[in-house]
Amino acid sequence: SFLLNYICTRPEEMRMQLEDLSKYMTTLPPKCEENLFRKQYGNLKTCMKLPTIETVFFLDSNLVKFQSEEKMKACKDKGIISQADYEKYLASLKIYWTHQLTVIKSLNKNMCKVCGNSYVPEANEEGSCASGSTHIQKYDWSKNSDCLLYTSP
Repeated sequence: SFLLNYICTRPEEMRMQLEDLSKYMTTLPPKCEENLFRKQYGNLKTCMKLPTIETVFFLDSNLVKFQSEEKMKACKDKGIISQADYEKYLASLKIYWTHQLTVIKSLNKNMCKVCGNSYVPEANEEGSCASGSTHIQKYDWSKNSDCLLYTSP
């Protein structure tokens, strides 16, 4: 709950550098629950590898990221995260994707339905997509002005 709440205070990113989290934790009282938990395992990187934490988050190099939306829903359904935390996550995710899609659109890019990466349509050629083919356009900016209003699956 602590980590979810802290990351959700920066919804435009929906991730956090492990170093930034560590710096933030130094501002907390040394004997608070979060610091005592971290000290029990030595460091944050070790904590991130605990099965209970890896269910909700994963480390991508030194970036703490949420698991996929499907896995987050499963965490809520299994009671690993509360309904309130799940709703906070979804609200932050909506802000994140609205921000991301606004940037992608403003750069005259699109997202691929297959690989999920953003790409420049004019440079879309065979082999560009992880599938080995060309990217498949996910959004038609000219037909759907509401596509910037992200909705969860």
